Amino acid sequence: MRVTGIVLLLLLCCWCILPGSSGKSKEGSKSKEKASNIVYRLQVTGQNEFQLKRKQEPCAVLIKYCQDVSSAAGMGFKLVFDQIYDTVIEQLIKLWESLKLHKELKVDERLFVRCEPVAMDSTLERRLNAQTKQVTAASSVRRQKTLLGFLRKAVEDRDPAALKEFNTQRPLYKLTDMERFELYKRAIVLLPSNSFMIDQFGLSLMAVGRTDLAQLLFTSAVKRGIWGDVMQRPVSKYVKNLRALPWHDPSDYPFLAELEGHIDTIRTEFDAARRDQPSLFTEEQENLHEGGNWTELRLKSSGNGWLASTNAYFPKTVDLLRGMDQDFTSIKFSSILPGTHIRPHTGPTNERLRIHLTLYHHGGARIRVNDTWHSWPNGKAIVFDDSWEHEVVNEGDHERTVLILDIWHPQLPAEQRIVH
Repeated sequence: MRVTGIVLLLLLCCWCILPGSSGKSKEGSKSKEKASNIVYRLQVTGQNEFQLKRKQEPCAVLIKYCQDVSSAAGMGFKLVFDQIYDTVIEQLIKLWESLKLHKELKVDERLFVRCEPVAMDSTLERRLNAQTKQVTAASSVRRQKTLLGFLRKAVEDRDPAALKEFNTQRPLYKLTDMERFELYKRAIVLLPSNSFMIDQFGLSLMAVGRTDLAQLLFTSAVKRGIWGDVMQRPVSKYVKNLRALPWHDPSDYPFLAELEGHIDTIRTEFDAARRDQPSLFTEEQENLHEGGNWTELRLKSSGNGWLASTNAYFPKTVDLLRGMDQDFTSIKFSSILPGTHIRPHTGPTNERLRIHLTLYHHGGARIRVNDTWHSWPNGKAIVFDDSWEHEVVNEGDHERTVLILDIWHPQLPAEQRIVH
């Protein structure tokens, strides 16, 4: 009789460690010792039980098991693998922290990309190696060890301060693409359910030419309910059931007309600050861009509110924004020079929308949100949800400058509008 399908019946996944007992036969002791090595088990109807034992490499065991089932059931390997992998990865990650599976199993990054080999695109290898040579090998290893040390402490000691320190130190190192790839392929093993680690590992895969693996990673995260779409990946907080539109119609936000009506006032104060107080403008700190230059000046921070150190140089702009019947959670100026490429990335949460009020754009710069490219109409505003993947290029001959204002997503209930 030919088997045409597999029904997966998941047993309780648990430690199978049995306490030793005296006076038992050697055979019984050996049986218990063997069982105590089992970390995870899954019953598959009509087939031998799938098991993972201590220090085994999950992908090697899973591939061999699926090959055997495929042969015995007369089914294609991919069909068998897809069914069993999805169940195994979901259950393992649920148990990850409580069972410290990163220590009990011999896990590497392949487990999170459907057991595909993880290697960079060979055509990019020479460029990436040259980029990394700017940092000495010893320094590179030390930087990665330091950051991974914070993550291990956060995971193993349940120390939130260590995770905060990781987030503080990470931008300061300005990691190369190769370093990011090496860091996050290890970080994902420590924190496989952390949306930031998943996204950063995926972006590092894209940076080394493996967009195909990034899509496998993001698809798996969506299946596990971390996000709702492979292209909408907020790295800190995802709120379900909010309208998920990459681009929003500016006409739906009437207050923008008032902002646009005062564009000359805002430009005048911006120009004066650039001329007289250039030190107020800082380079982007997240190492998200290549080529050109990207500078910012913040007026209001989502964590610290209005910033007196910069507000003093923009009295009319600040008075205008404070006087509007609109809660702006964050406000900053952002300028990119010709030749700048802001690489694909996502914002922290889908609780907010992002406004770009265009101060200066003379053509040649574009922004992609999800899969659609737009430009900036000079003196006008655009509105988008930056929890969707987006990137920016300036292929023109002039600087592009916008005033960025964040607002709450209109469908987010008032009681949930809490600035973190």
